[in-house]
Amino acid sequence: MTRAESEQMVTVLRERNVPVTYITFPDEGHGFLRPPNQIAFRAVTEAFLAKHLGGAAEPIDRARDFNGSTLTIEAGADLVPGLAD
Repeated sequence: MTRAESEQMVTVLRERNVPVTYITFPDEGHGFLRPPNQIAFRAVTEAFLAKHLGGAAEPIDRARDFNGSTLTIEAGADLVPGLAD
């Protein structure tokens, strides 16, 4: 999915009042090559799934989980515990 396609999906979801969290990693392509970005993505994903599907998750520690990452929060930081801090 291209950035334009992702942004189009976020726009449509917001128009329909569907909560959406949108994060990007500007230095990555379709996958994640840089280990700091892999760690950040997995931390956000774990927290998101725990909140919305239930279950346990290690709390996001921004200093640990985002260290060296190019994580950019585009929308919905408040929907993922620890992301908005």
